[in-house]
Amino acid sequence: MHLHHYIFYFMVGIEVLLLIPFFLHYRLLNKEQRVIFAYAISNAFTGVVADIIARIYHNNMAFTAVMFLVQFFILTLFYIHVLKHPKAKKILQVMLAAAVALFAVDFTFLEGPLLFNSIFISFRTFVLIIYGVIFFLQLMRDESLIEQSIYINTLPAFWFNAGLFVSLCCSFPLDLCFNFLQRGGTPDDKLLSIFRITASLTWTGGVIQAILFYIGLLKVKGVRR
Repeated sequence: MHLHHYIFYFMVGIEVLLLIPFFLHYRLLNKEQRVIFAYAISNAFTGVVADIIARIYHNNMAFTAVMFLVQFFILTLFYIHVLKHPKAKKILQVMLAAAVALFAVDFTFLEGPLLFNSIFISFRTFVLIIYGVIFFLQLMRDESLIEQSIYINTLPAFWFNAGLFVSLCCSFPLDLCFNFLQRGGTPDDKLLSIFRITASLTWTGGVIQAILFYIGLLKVKGVRR
């Protein structure tokens, strides 16, 4: 196995372990935090099942594409909860509908179920990165937090958003190029190197995301006693 394989299995292991403290403190979680818990479950589920499918059928692209759509729906719910502006919430609903339409076209006609759906997945990742930036800006400009002398790094949502932002930024290069790498036929050393670097970056981002999610969980009132 190569380095990116070890990073992948390490990431999946941490994602599975992360579910334990979330489950133990489930009653303390509010709506947005429970949405993140649902996303954490989907991450662990995707990692485990995608690996099993790849080993049995040697192609897990259809499953991966569907799970990316499911996760986009979950994260849209998270940002609908944390973004305050009513217009932003409506825009997120429109973007969700647009993503579903793009997924259907990409999955059915453009790239198909046997290849990585780079068009839809790159769009999904880019949109979520923008959501993350908007939420960071909202926190920095929130006068109610300033008035109450609340530091943004004491908020669970800050850490959850930070984890998402790091992971999405790290995965974006692979999202953009993976379909191209697949279409290249038998990959040469250069293409393999590009894949291994971008895959390692993606899964390293997943590890960092899990760590930041855990820090966010520790910020939930009542978890640390």
